[in-house]
Amino acid sequence: MLKAIPKANNIRFIGLDNSEAMLTKARTKLKGHLKRCELMEADLESDFELADASVVIMNYTLQFLPPKRRAAMLKKIYRGLRPGGGLILIEKVRGESDNLNDLFVEQYHSYKRSQGYSKLEIAKKREALENVLVPLKPEKNRDLLAAAGFRQVDVFFKWFNFAGFLAIKSRKKRS
Repeated sequence: MLKAIPKANNIRFIGLDNSEAMLTKARTKLKGHLKRCELMEADLESDFELADASVVIMNYTLQFLPPKRRAAMLKKIYRGLRPGGGLILIEKVRGESDNLNDLFVEQYHSYKRSQGYSKLEIAKKREALENVLVPLKPEKNRDLLAAAGFRQVDVFFKWFNFAGFLAIKSRKKRS
């Protein structure tokens, strides 16, 4: 995004993570761009208030919150967006049917093996994420976004058991 958006636009990027180790990696990757970026260690649920944001991007983040707490997080983001602002949400999702879901997961594991991961590494990661990463069906994610206040929601990306959603906050009505 830093490369795609000209510096002259005065757009400020803010990155949040609750892990200092991940922020350190981000600083290394963003070397040369840190004047346009602010990276902060924060817990999205408690440490950070969003205000007047144009765009929020959540890549594989919401899926780690327990499902009962996701609605509150999405409402917090909605309130913090300016009218006409957007949320780009990319998540692991469940397939519409159990058989297709199992097929998607197996295809993804096959892809990981083709990238050099061993069966043991894949199994350990799957076990570590069991009951921590809880994917929802795409329709349930849409429902959560609508309940948060987003009236325009669409899927812009779907690959096996991963999906990207674009949700736009309505502009205020003029009186």
